[in-house]
Amino acid sequence: MIAYNLTADELLLVYLTFLAQEEEGHAEYFAKWFSNGGQSRLKSLFESLKEKGIIHKDYNPKSYNPDDIEFNKNFLKGWIKGSGKLGKELFEEYPAFIPINGKLASLRNISKKFMSLDDFFFHYSSTIKHNPETHKEIMEILKWAKEHNHINFGILIWSPPL
Repeated sequence: MIAYNLTADELLLVYLTFLAQEEEGHAEYFAKWFSNGGQSRLKSLFESLKEKGIIHKDYNPKSYNPDDIEFNKNFLKGWIKGSGKLGKELFEEYPAFIPINGKLASLRNISKKFMSLDDFFFHYSSTIKHNPETHKEIMEILKWAKEHNHINFGILIWSPPL
């Protein structure tokens, strides 16, 4: 994100926009920012984001709708890459435990290969080249495997080669 030379206000607006999108469902954070002085800066911040190539230059809203904002694909890829979001989604969706001989065994133990969850999140995302479409396919396969009780080993074995 350093490459885009974002100011703190621009970064905050981008973050609030992502949170306000339907997928995340947290429009209340943007609304609070907007009502506490953000309204006067919104237009200039969007103009700046357009100049920096973060959102498409033809974006000229009559009203703010976070789901209508088209972000630059390279910016989005960098945002996803830095956020660890894809790895976190996989980790949270993966079953935590399975019973083996009457005892629960952890399926999310990543400590053999990674020092932290963030390391795992980033490594997973790197492995799939930070591609949301590949991640979506993996999540669909994971959903199917969970529904059909085909998960009987840890996340490090199941996920793409780590």
